Amino acid sequence: MPLFKRSYFLYIACTLLVFSACKRNDVDKDLQEYLLAVDSISQQKPKEGLRKIDSLLEKKQNSKNRALLLFSKGELFYLNDKLIEAKNIHLETYKLFTNLKDDYNKGRSLITLSATCMKLNELEDAQKYALEALEIGEKIENTRLQAKANNQLFNLHFILKDYKQALFYIKRSEELFTDPNDPNSIIAIKSNIAGVYLMLKQYNKALEQFSEALALGESAKDPKTIVSVLNNIGYTYLEAKRFDEAEKFLRGAVKLNQKIKTINGAPYKGLGTLFLVTNKLDSAEVNYNKAMSIYKSKKNLTEELEIRDKLISIAILKKQYREALHHQIIRDSIEVQKNKKQNQELLHFANVNYKVKEKEIALAHQKEINKQNLWLGISAIVSLLLTLTIALFIGYNNKLLAANKASKLEQRLLRAQMNPHFIFNTLAAIQNITLEGNPVKSSNYIAKFSKLIRQNFDYVRKEEISLEEELAMISNYIDTQQLRFNNSFSYHINISENCDTKQLKVPPMLLQPFVENAIEYGLKEKKSGGILNLNIRKTADELFFEIEDNGVGREQKMSQEKVAKDLHATDIFIERLQIRKKGEEKSFVIEDLCDKEGNPSGTKVVFKLKL
Repeated sequence: MPLFKRSYFLYIACTLLVFSACKRNDVDKDLQEYLLAVDSISQQKPKEGLRKIDSLLEKKQNSKNRALLLFSKGELFYLNDKLIEAKNIHLETYKLFTNLKDDYNKGRSLITLSATCMKLNELEDAQKYALEALEIGEKIENTRLQAKANNQLFNLHFILKDYKQALFYIKRSEELFTDPNDPNSIIAIKSNIAGVYLMLKQYNKALEQFSEALALGESAKDPKTIVSVLNNIGYTYLEAKRFDEAEKFLRGAVKLNQKIKTINGAPYKGLGTLFLVTNKLDSAEVNYNKAMSIYKSKKNLTEELEIRDKLISIAILKKQYREALHHQIIRDSIEVQKNKKQNQELLHFANVNYKVKEKEIALAHQKEINKQNLWLGISAIVSLLLTLTIALFIGYNNKLLAANKASKLEQRLLRAQMNPHFIFNTLAAIQNITLEGNPVKSSNYIAKFSKLIRQNFDYVRKEEISLEEELAMISNYIDTQQLRFNNSFSYHINISENCDTKQLKVPPMLLQPFVENAIEYGLKEKKSGGILNLNIRKTADELFFEIEDNGVGREQKMSQEKVAKDLHATDIFIERLQIRKKGEEKSFVIEDLCDKEGNPSGTKVVFKLKL
């Protein structure tokens, strides 16, 4: 992996992408001033900036002003990584500017759409939008728009590691962008060119571009830009194995950071890498720890993980196996936090997408460390200490395997609970209510649906929740299903008086699979008169559950269509009970109900939990 960080290029892309919405003379002067003020506020308080834009959007605006306000809102969403919102708003502004025959602003919307799709890994769309923006820029002879479109195409080919084509586009951008009043953008372009040369291992050319960028930063008297360029020059020398020069520039970046009182971990990280490569392990450890302290304060989990890996390697090289184990335990804890944060972001999009590969990589990394420790153990003199270390690693590895198994079960449970058909059908039902012009009812169901998704994610990692919480979630789920089927069925939850729902604990999301089966494979076929009963009663040491419906019955449904076993989620349910090791799975029974004539009249599910 190259030492030069891709994150700097993303910063550059933003610098080139975002420019004021008030550059045009045909915009209301008051709106120009307002958007400039909002832009200033949003740099520190993005939520406040959004609130101010929304307050104007609530008022009556002409088409031009409304489009520009939405554009500014989309830019704020993009800069704060609200990518789905940014994409949807800029698709809207693209249409508005098209209707207004405003090619310039339509091109700007296309630039942000391209950048957003790139971050969402929708690379084909990113290229399509960038090429259309370039065509518009050439049509209206706007060199700034052409430069930005070429910059987007550079970013795309850089991601694809097509560095020669990336170099072509960024040089085109450099030729087009010649505004001396915007040195930051010129510095960004030169740094991007340097970055491509670095990937091509043409170090002298990279250093030449960085030197020009450094001179521009010094002329502009912008210390933060100077620090970034110094740091990148240091990394370039480090990549070229010119260690003395690398140390000089990295220490220069550290010194300037201290002077302007800016907290930046990159120079310390570069020094740590320099000393590790030159086998100065103590100095490497000191600088890595300084960088890690900064990244921890900024809650940058990705950088902290990378530095923890380096510290593990240093500890192993110094034969400090307890220290290596200490860093490994913290590292895995951080990775859990990182995965949790990613899942929360996916919840924002109402689309669960667990990254199992990350867990597999972590396990593979752990096995690799175990192999290294085994090799070191054979050659080590202090056999007792080494044996203890290996035992600790093996025990920890077993915990990781158990955690991985639990994680996979969580994912299977979530996929069963929140299957795409249910999500999309519910959203379609809410959309129909909205189109019918009933905003209150629509808002109510959106709130219920949002709460249901949040409950699923909140509860899936818990071993137990209160019966009250389980019933609240199942009620919310049934209410959402009633929306889909226009209240064609009713439901009743009957609880015995001796059940203290707040105190009784049950595994989370236990009832939903069977309630879903009752609705999907029983009550769904009844146009009216459907009844779903959930009965719960408590004995001295057991909690008895019964889910009964008066639907068409499993036998008739299976004769009409194939019903996949995994949709019933019975295998997941039984596996969850088996993990509890109380023999509760033996109480699980599914009974097909019949009327007096022997015709199917519903289904009943029964099971018990030990208290």
